[in-house]
Amino acid sequence: MNAAVQLLLIASLSGTPVTVTTLDGDSIEGELLSLNSRQVVVQGEVEEQSIAVDQLMLLQLTETDANSKSATHTVTLSDQSSLGFESIKFSEKNATIQTSLLGEQTISTSEIRNIRWGPLDDKIAESWGDLENRGARDDLLVFRKGDVLDYVAGSVSNVGEKGVTISVRGRDLTAPLERVFAVVFTNRSEKDRPGLGLVRTTGGDILKAKSLALEENILQISMASGIEASIDLSKIREIDFGGGRIRFLADLPFDESTSVSPDPDFPVVWFTARNFPAGTGGRRRLTIDGEQYQRGLWLHSGAVVRFRLNRQFSEFRTLAGFDQTHVGNMPRIKPKVKLVILGDGEELYAREFLWSDSPEKVKLDMSKVRELIIRVESLGVGKGILEHFALGDAQVIQ
Repeated sequence: MNAAVQLLLIASLSGTPVTVTTLDGDSIEGELLSLNSRQVVVQGEVEEQSIAVDQLMLLQLTETDANSKSATHTVTLSDQSSLGFESIKFSEKNATIQTSLLGEQTISTSEIRNIRWGPLDDKIAESWGDLENRGARDDLLVFRKGDVLDYVAGSVSNVGEKGVTISVRGRDLTAPLERVFAVVFTNRSEKDRPGLGLVRTTGGDILKAKSLALEENILQISMASGIEASIDLSKIREIDFGGGRIRFLADLPFDESTSVSPDPDFPVVWFTARNFPAGTGGRRRLTIDGEQYQRGLWLHSGAVVRFRLNRQFSEFRTLAGFDQTHVGNMPRIKPKVKLVILGDGEELYAREFLWSDSPEKVKLDMSKVRELIIRVESLGVGKGILEHFALGDAQVIQ
């Protein structure tokens, strides 16, 4: 490639803002110049920086659509990949999947861990996670009844347009797709295949990448499952080079039954929000100290949220500070709060914040924590007015 072509390529890639997080927790912001299986090159304010892939934890694209919604129908593969789909049909040992992102794909049925037709929400997220990973001796045909997941155990023999057929004690039963929430296959545990990391799209797809190459604004992905993908960079939300070691709290369900609302007449979800200030409908991003954050938690004073981590993570990281969506009114009200973070009831962090205080980077040891509790207490004279606190890029690391 001659110098002129290289300059044209760099020009076409520049202008894509990214935030890169290294293994030691440092963040680098700039414009993405190049990306492949060996390194990421970012143009910062002062200089160009090259970071080896084996030193990276996360690459976030900061111009993705905050209003994107995950697909309702999802097929999860044994290599950690998860794809939104429109239709799926079994034939002998293979499945033909019409995916929302990659078009039609054919894959061995033995590579499929589960298929979910129903939408996932906080009310059933925990019970669905238990069914996904329980290691049942039989296939599970899962139904949703209100906020409860129930299932029939047996051997699933077919998935098609007419429904799902499962054999129970020698008798074949077929459930129409409109009644089925999901199918979980037995003996399809997650395979620890080598790869660069997980590519997450704005539509909620997760692709386990074996190799990556950015050509103009198209990301070429060879997946560990054998699927080849070409995706426009605008549809990529982030690349998790930690291979799933990093999880954003906004992606983890909190325990609504034990979380606390500032007003007992209303649910706690009215006073908390994921990735944007409550009441904005996703039209605004979290803003802390003038900087915007795609990911994180928004909490009104008086809210208490609880996450069950079950000792699966080693560290918690976030930038803690007031959300400045209504900063113009804050000098008059002077809101003030106290942020308290507990691990299994033991205080790990506590600090008072006035609306004008600088935010603080928080890093906490989570290695022994089963339950993470985050509480925002009201200290302002306005008794809750504009006491809107934010945890930017709040995440836990395995």
